[in-house]
Amino acid sequence: MILIAWEVTAACNLACRYCRASASVVPAEGELSTEEAYAFIDQVAPLRPMLILSGGEPLQRGDIFELAQHATEQGIRVSLATNGTRLTPELVDRIVVSGISRVSVSLDGASAQVNDASRGQGSFEMARSGIALLRDRIDFQINMTLTRSNKDEIGDLLDMAEAEGAVAVHFFFMVPTGRGQAEDQLSSVEQQALLEEIMRQSGQRDIDVQTTCAPQYARILLESGAQTGQAARRRSGGCLAARSFVFVSRTGEVYPCGYLQVSAGNIRNESFSRIWDTSPLLLDLRQKDLKGRCGLCRYRTACGGCRARAYSHSGDWLSEDPSCTLPLDGPSALSRKNAPDP
Repeated sequence: MILIAWEVTAACNLACRYCRASASVVPAEGELSTEEAYAFIDQVAPLRPMLILSGGEPLQRGDIFELAQHATEQGIRVSLATNGTRLTPELVDRIVVSGISRVSVSLDGASAQVNDASRGQGSFEMARSGIALLRDRIDFQINMTLTRSNKDEIGDLLDMAEAEGAVAVHFFFMVPTGRGQAEDQLSSVEQQALLEEIMRQSGQRDIDVQTTCAPQYARILLESGAQTGQAARRRSGGCLAARSFVFVSRTGEVYPCGYLQVSAGNIRNESFSRIWDTSPLLLDLRQKDLKGRCGLCRYRTACGGCRARAYSHSGDWLSEDPSCTLPLDGPSALSRKNAPDP
């Protein structure tokens, strides 16, 4: 199944300091019209994807519920990624009626002090109020983008998510794109430590815990013995860009992921299926003829490194992921000539 993250608008009522989309309060020029959006939904419906309505803040788009309902009527599973601050009882009713199956709410800390430092004053309490409206109405998860300023919040955030009734927590590891700056990005050592902490915490809880833009999690699970083979791949996902995940921008550009903003084509000019099946960029990423450390690593299939982070660092999406801490001269990462994938 293909997971399509669709940036339906760049408009947003917040101005998060690391925002990939560099979102602003007004829509950007050239956003897909309602007619174009309907046509896109009709294009992808035969593929039976999972469609994430994202932004910006998707609730800023006036036709968002019509788009969601049209997609669900076509047999597409739809989820909504919101900052949660605009939710009202009436909007939650419309979310449910439109057929949206899950809502993700973004929080970057378990307290207003930590969250509001990156997402804006008052955003924590407004998002918590929105979560209270979702509870008992629809499945929801909490998304947290990890940076140097909130890296100590993992346990507290999970505690809060469980108390609120969330079905999942997804931890996103920031890639410097849009407003995201390199100084906010975790060091490779910090990222390794946080992934180990996430693994430890998830083993103690019933809530579903996932990571995004941290494919090294698969390797950590395998090395720890917490998971083996396909189970680790399913749990961590590795780098899904161009394999089972793709990003469609507000103007119709198709990117391997939201952080790897190199266009594979535009749905205004050719069909999504043609782009998905024939784009040289997407095919290049699927073949995974990786360079440097990633190309030599025995975990190249289970992990593969973050292609967006590699591109941000070197300008080459097939180069090694600079966030990896794995030494290539030890038994943990033998060359492809000497060891098969785990």
